[in-house]
Amino acid sequence: MKRRTTTLLLALALVFTLAPQLSFADTDPLTDKKTYYTEEEDYISGDCILTATRMMIRRAAIMNGKAGWNKITNEVLRQVATVDGCLLSSFTFKDEGTTYEVGYGEFKGEDDAARIGEFAKLVEEHPEGVVVHGDFAAESGMHGVLLTDVVDGVPYAMDASYNMGMFSEGIQKWSDTTMLEPSLCLRYWYIKDAEEGKNSVIDDCVSGDEIIALVDPSSITEVAHATLQGLQSGSFMFRLSKLGSIR
Repeated sequence: MKRRTTTLLLALALVFTLAPQLSFADTDPLTDKKTYYTEEEDYISGDCILTATRMMIRRAAIMNGKAGWNKITNEVLRQVATVDGCLLSSFTFKDEGTTYEVGYGEFKGEDDAARIGEFAKLVEEHPEGVVVHGDFAAESGMHGVLLTDVVDGVPYAMDASYNMGMFSEGIQKWSDTTMLEPSLCLRYWYIKDAEEGKNSVIDDCVSGDEIIALVDPSSITEVAHATLQGLQSGSFMFRLSKLGSIR
């Protein structure tokens, strides 16, 4: 019994030794791998695209000199960015006096070269990165990552699959992530605006704005309906897309 206990303690010590220690002292958060690490308790199955979106907003906060960027977690973002576990295609997130307006787009190119060209243009316009996603974009099927750069025609991305548990790879070459051909990415999310002191759309209920979710109508639960009814004060319209669930 004593031998088994000793073995277990040694195994636990090894796990804690190998697990990333999240300290950002004297490092550049934009390049530090620990910036992109997600604690397992902050991750729910299917959170790959939410995690990528969170990292996009984190990078924008870092670039804007926000000290509390590491407090932007999946759990915090989930409350305003998802409905029934599905990422909204348009939402706002307010943190440290800045409102980040996230928008949605779809790719048009048909081959890898065209898609990488689109990637390059997007990251040039959005240095914080853009979230790219496809139904069959990864080895596991539906998946999304944070695209951060394109260098000499090579895309770089943060993949949640390699930034959890005992993995902490940070930003990797596209070929080192779980993603397949770039052309399999069909859609993207990006930060349309980051404005100081601006109230969120949800706070103000601005007439004429829409919250658009890419969800299967059959997947909307009573809780989601109740949430939407709470948002619909005569100013909001919730529109369902036929593209299916985005998780």
